[in-house]
Amino acid sequence: MKAFLFGVVALIAALPAAAQVGHDPASSPYRDLEHKQELTWLFGYVRARHDPAGVAPRSALTTGVRYELNLVGPLALSADVTRTFSERNVIDPAKPRATRDLGTEGAAVWAADVALALDLTGRKSWHHLVPQLRGGLGAMSSGAKDESSGFSFGTPFAFTFGGGLKFVPGGRLQLRMDVTDRVFKLSYPDSYYRNASDNTSVLDPTTPRSFYTHHTGLTVGVSYLFGR
Repeated sequence: MKAFLFGVVALIAALPAAAQVGHDPASSPYRDLEHKQELTWLFGYVRARHDPAGVAPRSALTTGVRYELNLVGPLALSADVTRTFSERNVIDPAKPRATRDLGTEGAAVWAADVALALDLTGRKSWHHLVPQLRGGLGAMSSGAKDESSGFSFGTPFAFTFGGGLKFVPGGRLQLRMDVTDRVFKLSYPDSYYRNASDNTSVLDPTTPRSFYTHHTGLTVGVSYLFGR
């Protein structure tokens, strides 16, 4: 398996050079990437996924920064810090269903990760475009919590993966668009499974008390390129 992955990476890295055979360099669709570092301002939208109780931070706008450093060939080290401007539903599980909902409150979510990124065209752009794959590890954090029920979002570890497309016109600026999925564990307190006075509970007893869920973000960004 390792040999197969190494072969795939080697093949991807060799593609730009092989594709230029027969092209006059001046008319080639491939251009060398001049800079090894980039700092990007990101803006977009995060979609919150599976949450049966409906109490976790919801889908919202997000913004943040990404730093990327080319390591060797098509491989780069990448780091993100983002803030998602979420809100959440607040409930009191001890109350009957009709009066359980207490409204909404702000529940911003911070996320940070370190990842490896792979430029699929190597250290070159194709028609000024560079497709990229990305995967890594990080953490998420939110102050969303209810003292009365015991629910707390906390600071769970997260697996990060996704991909993007860079537009590199030349010079110090580039544009990029990315899809980033963060997978983390969400847990519910015992109080969500206890019956209230109307003999109803927030969750059915068969609902898992902890499970993995997703925050999937679509972002666009403007990058400043530097370092050679």
